[in-house]
Amino acid sequence: MAGRTPKPSALKLVTGNPGKRSLNKQEPDPDYLVDLTAPAWLSARAKAVWDDIAPRLSRAKLLTEVDVEALAHGCEAIANFRYSSARAGDQLVKTKTVLDQEGNPVEAGEHINPWTLVQSMSFKQATAVFAKFGMTPSDRSRVVIQPQGDLFGGNSEKDPADRYF
Repeated sequence: MAGRTPKPSALKLVTGNPGKRSLNKQEPDPDYLVDLTAPAWLSARAKAVWDDIAPRLSRAKLLTEVDVEALAHGCEAIANFRYSSARAGDQLVKTKTVLDQEGNPVEAGEHINPWTLVQSMSFKQATAVFAKFGMTPSDRSRVVIQPQGDLFGGNSEKDPADRYF
């Protein structure tokens, strides 16, 4: 069982630090992603997902330069989910048919449609990735946007450590 996700240092400063744990004075503060072009290695289906999601995350100030790989993996998972959903259709269970001794087809049992397994795995992968980006209302309540400059709106050209003191 995983513990709570760490609270960013900037949020600890604003809301208080009841645990009195030391602040991370070297917490990363990556730049927002400017070029929203999908990575070249993404599949065509995943690029379509990227083109839909990346601009929205960018407008919400949730997409930085270091988030590209995570978003790309999430886009592949969503693309796989959509594809497997289309392939599975309404057939959650499939009937296995074999030929009897006379060559006639006979039902020999049922099994889960393999596409529903792909669908389920893809859903879990996408949910895990996109939770980090705050893609549901409950996930959004846990996301904190890191300031891209001085915490109190001053000069962002100062030493980054100065924003905490």
